[in-house]
Amino acid sequence: MNQLLVLPRLLRLPNLVIVFLSQWVPYWFVLRPALLQAGCIPVLTERTFSLIATTTVLTSLAGYIINDYFDREIDAVNRPNQVVVGRYIPSGIVLMMYLGLTVLVHTLALRMYLVLPEPKSFWPLLVFPIVSFFLFLYAWQVKCTPVMGNFLVALLCGAVPVIPLFPEDRAIWLASFQTSEAIHQATGLVWLYALFAFVTNLLREQVKDLEDFQGDAACGCNTLAVIKGVRYAKKPAAFTSLAVSILLGILLYFWTQTEAPKWQIGAGFVLLLLPALFTTGLIYRASTKMHFSWASRCIKLIMLAGLFLLLRSWPEDPLAALQLVLR
Repeated sequence: MNQLLVLPRLLRLPNLVIVFLSQWVPYWFVLRPALLQAGCIPVLTERTFSLIATTTVLTSLAGYIINDYFDREIDAVNRPNQVVVGRYIPSGIVLMMYLGLTVLVHTLALRMYLVLPEPKSFWPLLVFPIVSFFLFLYAWQVKCTPVMGNFLVALLCGAVPVIPLFPEDRAIWLASFQTSEAIHQATGLVWLYALFAFVTNLLREQVKDLEDFQGDAACGCNTLAVIKGVRYAKKPAAFTSLAVSILLGILLYFWTQTEAPKWQIGAGFVLLLLPALFTTGLIYRASTKMHFSWASRCIKLIMLAGLFLLLRSWPEDPLAALQLVLR
């Protein structure tokens, strides 16, 4: 098979789109409108936000690539027909791709520090190198530890929506004097996106460990499922899925009490709560790898639908905001 044809498998394009949307939607549809409503000028422009989003996506891509590099033996057992590293693309080239992306991420972080207006903050020089380090540490060591690896990935995913809060901290502080309730609601919604990203990715990582049990066990990767067995590891995964279902149920109840549009409540029930409840039952009753694969697909549906359904209001022309960022 041609290397170009298998490259999308290595790049994880659907996952990168979710990473981008996790940052783009909360900022352009929640935080920025609140700042403008308060009469404040946002620090981030289309250009500087694009720089942050690009750096975030490339950091995630580097994490996926180094994870595939270290997981090549495990993937050969779990999904032999989908292995890319070492089969279609030599391991050395994949490692060079990771190193190149890491250098590029650090260069963009430095560029970000230089182009952001005064007063200068060192957050770009800290956040992205730290995240890159933990992604490498996860792929190298932490992935094959019970529980800790799941929480580390979930925390890093939860940090994605809140990164734009760093450059906008002064604007948020000033806006709080003008429209304190609106700005607090906006920042609270951004943190809700972070919580949503954390719990859904934690659940996805737990299910992924159950799905990949055979390869992990064969290669000595000591996940919770390998150490305690699949039957035991299903319990915390089912508990997390139940917790997600309860949180989504509370969210839907809150929507009904705050007169949210009926279509939003209905869509939330169909695309968020029902898949979460189905996932909980599926994990509890799962007996084959296929069951865990179905659960993983349901979680991805929840993640994607939640990115848009968490919004309390939609702009008149959402595509215009996307065009501004991408141009």
